[in-house]
Amino acid sequence: MPLRRRLKSDLAPVHDRLDALFSGFDLRDPDDLGGFLAAHRLAFAAIRPAPGGATGGALLDRMTAALDADLAALGRAPGPALPLLELREPLAQDYVLLGSRLGTQVLARRWAEGRDPRARTAGRYLSLPPMAAEWRGFCEMADRLPGDDARAAAVLAEAAALFALFHAAGEAAGAQARRAA
Repeated sequence: MPLRRRLKSDLAPVHDRLDALFSGFDLRDPDDLGGFLAAHRLAFAAIRPAPGGATGGALLDRMTAALDADLAALGRAPGPALPLLELREPLAQDYVLLGSRLGTQVLARRWAEGRDPRARTAGRYLSLPPMAAEWRGFCEMADRLPGDDARAAAVLAEAAALFALFHAAGEAAGAQARRAA
């Protein structure tokens, strides 16, 4: 089984759990939008990227700058820092971060439906490019790689750790929003 199929099948439960958590944020509401953005800021700040791949420090810097501007527009702080996650497998970070960029496009459409003027001022992160060509390139490469060797196991483990990091960030930001309400 190729690596791409292993990533999709093995990580489906944690991916679904993460999607369910972030789907609970109403991006048309400034408080929920702030929680969603704060969660992503917390997660990105904790990632120490692996060298190489289509994602890495430059992408994280762009996303973080957009998130910081959006959070400032909402008057929201990201919250307490999470433990650092040092990545060694660029394929793991590419799978999660490129997939996240595509998923964010769906959420951006939901945000764009909103009418709240405060929420409308905070769309920099949601408006970043989807990186669809990079995602297609990743998928083509991962379809050619074996899914049953030591490297595949390392990629799967790091991708699972990234999903867990984003879940912890989402829970922390959601709890912070509930305390503020």
